[in-house]
Amino acid sequence: MLERNTTLPSPQALDEHEELAWFAQQQQPEQLHRQLGAWRLGPTADLSLLALAVQAVVEATPGLNSRYHFSDDGDLYKTQEPGWYPCLRIERSTAEGMDALLRARQVAPWDSTTQPPFEALLLAGDHQAALGLLCHAVLRQSPQALLERIRAAYDAQAGDQPLVLEPLSQAPSTDIAQRILDAFRQALAEPGMTLDDDFFDMGGHSLLATRIIGRLQGEHGIELRFSDFFASPSASALASRAKLSQGQASQASDQARDIQQAPMALAQASLWRACAAFDYGTLFNLPFALDFHDPVDEALLQQAFTDLLERHASLRTTYHGEGDDACQRIVPLAELGRFKWFWNSAESAGASLASEAKHRFDLARELPLRLRMLRDPHSDHQVLSFLVHHMAIDEWSLNVIMAELAEAYLARAQDRAPQWPAAARTFHEFALAQSAQGPNPRHLAYWTELLRDATRGLALPACDDATLLPADQATTRARWLELRPEPGMLEQLGASARQYQSSLFSVIYTAIALSLHKLGNLSDLVIGTSASGRTDPAYFDTVGYFTTMVAHRVQFAPEQSLAGLLGEVTRMINDSMAYADVPMETIQQALGMTPAEGLMFDVYVQIHANNALNGALQAPDGRAIRYKQIDPDKSESMFGLQFEIMEDVFDGQRSLRLVITYRSDRYSSAQVERLCAMISAAFGVLAEVDGGRRALASISLA
Repeated sequence: MLERNTTLPSPQALDEHEELAWFAQQQQPEQLHRQLGAWRLGPTADLSLLALAVQAVVEATPGLNSRYHFSDDGDLYKTQEPGWYPCLRIERSTAEGMDALLRARQVAPWDSTTQPPFEALLLAGDHQAALGLLCHAVLRQSPQALLERIRAAYDAQAGDQPLVLEPLSQAPSTDIAQRILDAFRQALAEPGMTLDDDFFDMGGHSLLATRIIGRLQGEHGIELRFSDFFASPSASALASRAKLSQGQASQASDQARDIQQAPMALAQASLWRACAAFDYGTLFNLPFALDFHDPVDEALLQQAFTDLLERHASLRTTYHGEGDDACQRIVPLAELGRFKWFWNSAESAGASLASEAKHRFDLARELPLRLRMLRDPHSDHQVLSFLVHHMAIDEWSLNVIMAELAEAYLARAQDRAPQWPAAARTFHEFALAQSAQGPNPRHLAYWTELLRDATRGLALPACDDATLLPADQATTRARWLELRPEPGMLEQLGASARQYQSSLFSVIYTAIALSLHKLGNLSDLVIGTSASGRTDPAYFDTVGYFTTMVAHRVQFAPEQSLAGLLGEVTRMINDSMAYADVPMETIQQALGMTPAEGLMFDVYVQIHANNALNGALQAPDGRAIRYKQIDPDKSESMFGLQFEIMEDVFDGQRSLRLVITYRSDRYSSAQVERLCAMISAAFGVLAEVDGGRRALASISLA
């Protein structure tokens, strides 16, 4: 049972030491840096177990998660916040970037009203991991003393595998992060930009990112990839992804190109069995479409996509067999010409986005993608149908593809081949390693404990227009609609996320959960969502199906505050990230469910942040070739209710919309329209200054 936060933290007086340290922080914040201790972890260290050890120490020492405030009367006081997760930060980092990231966090400004005085950083790198502990002077704790307590908590659970670590040297402040920041400041003409400022919030865009990448590599030997900017848009975060030029690709990458056949990865094998259950139909088609607002050279576009097929083996893979004998095979480059996968507009008479979306892939005999240009004969307007099967890519892969497509298109327009920083490791190498290891038993136990007694599915009250089918006549037919929040609501929800130390995703997720709770009078709800499945930075630039589905159990109580519900949702999402490498199919089997029972959840929530299908290619003369996603007409779904949070940026304007797809054999249009109205009302409550104080029982969304 999850803990319920039903009361606000109580104010407490500060002692003399705390007051002196706090006033020193206000007077000379640039000189009062936090103490930093950093250690390299041994090869047997379990990061999920280490996160639990940090949790245990913070929960035993509530002062580590304190906040400091002035009262209306001018008195200084502190509150000890509930929970522990604000004190833990998990980052992906290269071995070279760890020092820079730790140093950047040490000198970053500390806001005593919103940030805890203690922070633990878990840095997961390529074949290396590190732990950093930051302590403000307001505490009477040193990093070394807290390390010993964390080590003891870890060893108590690790059995015969104690925590092994050694000191990690710290880089000077003018290291990688500072060089990236200098490049940001020059490109954006923002001399006051800080290490933690967001590149895109300060006016950055894809073309500037491309130039910065070139400058950093040419002048400083710092290698960054275009996709890194979207995942880590600040100088301090980018430093954790940077690599120093080595002059040659890694041996592992060279070896990966020689792999021609591999078994399925764990999540991919589950997807393949789902494909078989639905007769290898169109349910797992991803029918993307791009509406070009400026003319695009179709021959150059085909060549740029060819560059991507050569670079990413998953895009030229075929799939074979059933059960334990299923495998995937790479089509050699010499044989790629045998496959038809691109049609220019002259070859596309009679075709449409709808006809392409319904193409039934023969995955054993054709490539898992089809690209077709469509041109309006009257306006000369161009549209690209970009159909790809889910077996080959996930959403992270799409971001990689679109970023690299821009690089390849510009290169081909300049009559040259694209120059990639390094060879991309193949998904097949990952699949070989993961299939040999199998599921992590400790991670599986986490999910079975969380979900063992959860209420499965979703039951909502019937509506007058309901024409729902019996269970034995269920289909995958679906309808969809779109909810667009009122103007300014995106900014208000973002402010709420910052106020409650949460994320935009968690805030919207909470609004959806609250609305379903009110609509169905639910006390317990399981919600599915997606996790990247990429725990090794070596595969961050790999195209393939890494994604896993995970399930969260959300529980409601009348006396619970809205802030408490949001805190539980945030904590559950954050906690579960360390365990999100176990396929949902495996979890359900461990819970005693059979494949015939389907998924244990009927609700699925996911976010598409910085949608990669809204952007621009670049012509050599600097002209932008803008494109915008055309939403597919969704007519099939494997989920009863699917909520896609679309955070779009086009022509520098950021917008938010919620696309809701629902199975028409389970839910009626009146039910879903009523649910949309309730979600809009929930947004309004979450955006209120004191909305978090309200008890769930007092909130009406009618």
